[in-house]
Amino acid sequence: MFKTKLVGSLAALTVATCALWACSDDSTPAQTSAPDGGGVQEGGPGPGSKGGFQITVSGEDLGVNGYAFGPDPKAEGEPPAFVDGWEVRFSHIIVTVDKIRLNADPDKDEGDPTAMGAVVAAVDGPFAIDLTLGGPIVGKSGEPDEKTVAIATIDTQTSGAPFDPAQRYAFNYDLVVASAAAKPLNFDAESTALYEEAKTKGWAMVYQGVATYKGDAPAKDSLFEKIPKEVRFKLGFKNPASYINCANTDLNQLPGGEYPRGVQAAADKVTVAQITFHTDHVFWSKLNVEGTELHFDPIAAQASTYGTADAGPGEVTIADLEAVDVTGFKTKNGENLPARSFVPDYEAPNGQLTFDPNGTTFTKPNSFAGYLAYTAVSGGHLNEVGECTIKNNFTP
Repeated sequence: MFKTKLVGSLAALTVATCALWACSDDSTPAQTSAPDGGGVQEGGPGPGSKGGFQITVSGEDLGVNGYAFGPDPKAEGEPPAFVDGWEVRFSHIIVTVDKIRLNADPDKDEGDPTAMGAVVAAVDGPFAIDLTLGGPIVGKSGEPDEKTVAIATIDTQTSGAPFDPAQRYAFNYDLVVASAAAKPLNFDAESTALYEEAKTKGWAMVYQGVATYKGDAPAKDSLFEKIPKEVRFKLGFKNPASYINCANTDLNQLPGGEYPRGVQAAADKVTVAQITFHTDHVFWSKLNVEGTELHFDPIAAQASTYGTADAGPGEVTIADLEAVDVTGFKTKNGENLPARSFVPDYEAPNGQLTFDPNGTTFTKPNSFAGYLAYTAVSGGHLNEVGECTIKNNFTP
């Protein structure tokens, strides 16, 4: 099934001059040594050659630092926070990226971003990246904690011809299932062990970390007293997807507010194309809508130590969430889980906490595990927030 992100209506132009679509990003790659020869160089490359592209991958600074508990619950806030009082830190977020494609004519059909010209350059991995460990390159936000990883350079078209600085090229990539064929680019020993598990279980993404409750003390004898104050989570998702003809926030914004599709080379520098994964999407409370509030209570309420005396640190895996119904959350022991909020600009609704699938159906009806796999996919972008058309290569 196709899920079309808000790419918007773009000008019906197949050729754009650099003056019209001038890049607003003047950043250059952080590495200092260029590779020999042209074409494609894969796997932790140098910065490439002027007139070409360096491909990087980022989980933003939030993928590195996680989420402190603060006053702003909205995903577009700086930074977002979990409304129910949780601090969430990641030890590892691993993704596997493959099939980077540059196509001619990103505006071939204004109404259908999947219609493009022929492939003019390609990079095949797969590449396995730990977004939390990151790499040496500062990402598109300019924040020093956005530590991105270079996966390839594309110096020329496959034909050997240079990229035309007056043209834009459609940018496409895939999120694929972990495999033995993947090239781990920045793993430590823990990443390596986690990736072995991902290969065994067919995960394309895996989020591992610790959540610590920082909200107000629960009322005595309330249900919330039963939730452990520390929860160790491992959420692996079988959610391969294709990101097609992405919009580019490094290019000048169009009059209607959207951004042009594709990437554009510059003759005097290497242009960075950053594949960006927004980690907040995993915790959204409504599908197919940008920037809903973030909750961790529905995960914490399934922790292994829920309901035990003094509720010591608990653990949650994706398997624990398979049978949890997002349209009416219950605890591990079957009690209705109320909604709560500790931030001033989000008022929790009365009664049982619910998430909104917003028309999305799942193999196991309303499964929280399927919901998370689906919403996690929506976090893939080009550069900071460039929207892509997303084709889910899985059934949630």
